[in-house]
Amino acid sequence: MSRKVLVCIAAALLVASVPVLADEDAFDKAIHEYGCADYPKAYRLIVPLADGGHALAQYQRGLMLEQGQGIEADLVEAFKWYKKAADQGIADAYFALGQIYHKGVAVPRDAIQAYAAFDVAATLGHAVSGDWRGMVSNTLGMEELAKAQKVAAELLARRPAGALDPIR
Repeated sequence: MSRKVLVCIAAALLVASVPVLADEDAFDKAIHEYGCADYPKAYRLIVPLADGGHALAQYQRGLMLEQGQGIEADLVEAFKWYKKAADQGIADAYFALGQIYHKGVAVPRDAIQAYAAFDVAATLGHAVSGDWRGMVSNTLGMEELAKAQKVAAELLARRPAGALDPIR
C-alpha cells in the first residue's frame, strides 16, 4: 500500500474522532485533503468554514497560515485565527497562542499572556501545556505570576458554555 493511501486512511480515522458539528462534512473533507497533503485544496475548503465561525476550522486555518501550508506563511494572520478558535474554547489554539506569546513572533513577547494561554490549554487537557506553563512561570516574579493566574482565570471564565475541547 502506498504511503499516500496510508496517510489518507490515517486522516480518515482522525476525522472519525472529531465531534459532530453543523459543517462537519465540509470540515471532514478539508481535513481529509490536509491528511493527503493537498494543502492548497484543504486551505480553500477551510477558509469558508473558518469565516463562518467553525472553531476547529479557525484553528486549522491558523495552523496552515503558521506553517505556510496551502498559502504563504503569515504569523500575524495565524495569530488572529488561533485567537478566534481559542475564544471558542479550542485547547490546541490556546497552546498555539502561548507559543506565539512566548517566542514573541507576530506579537510582542509577553510572558504573562504566554503563561495564561498555557494554563488554559493545560486546564482543558492539552498534554504538554503544563510543562510550558511551568517553564514560563520560572521566569515570572511573584506579582507577575499572580497577574498571569488572574488573566488565565478570566480567559476560562469567558469560555463559552458549550465550547469544544478536542485534543488530538
